[in-house]
Amino acid sequence: MPLIEAQLEQLYDEKLLQDNLMLYCRAADRMDIEGVRATYWPDSHDDHGGYMGPGQQWADAIEAYRDNLYSCNHHCSNVLCEIDGSRAKRESSFLCVAVFKNPDVTMTHGGRYRDLCEKREGEWRVLRRTCIWDWCDVRKYSTGWDISGVPYMSNWGDRYPNDPIYKDWFESPPTPRPSHHDTVERP
Repeated sequence: MPLIEAQLEQLYDEKLLQDNLMLYCRAADRMDIEGVRATYWPDSHDDHGGYMGPGQQWADAIEAYRDNLYSCNHHCSNVLCEIDGSRAKRESSFLCVAVFKNPDVTMTHGGRYRDLCEKREGEWRVLRRTCIWDWCDVRKYSTGWDISGVPYMSNWGDRYPNDPIYKDWFESPPTPRPSHHDTVERP
């Protein structure tokens, strides 16, 4: 294969690997359980520390948090892919902010995903994931939407399929601020 074609193929594969990671984050944050499953191969394995088992079943572990979380946001960066044929080592840093109902705390934790991904029939998915934990911070839950100036009627995040990301991108009406986002007095 000529050099330029090989370079273009590598760039395309890196983009697909990045998309797989971003789709995982979106699905996990929005509690789109089938979306989480779709980022892992059926014969995959996941080691999140508290969960070790089949990758697609990690989606069920995520769903167990549904009733105890107001929201969750993953932020991934420093994505490095080392592609070797139909396999790729992908390292990425993550920051995850989870707002719990009970106890009423916000947990911010960070670490890295060490993913062994595999390409099958042109599609990249996770074959083996190891979550490497680096740090964690837990604080009493409080909000400050009033001071930030975000209006009561805006585009507020929600779960699948109600989140604005799943709505019409041309025209979708604002939604009322969820009650858990109302200003909470700091201790």
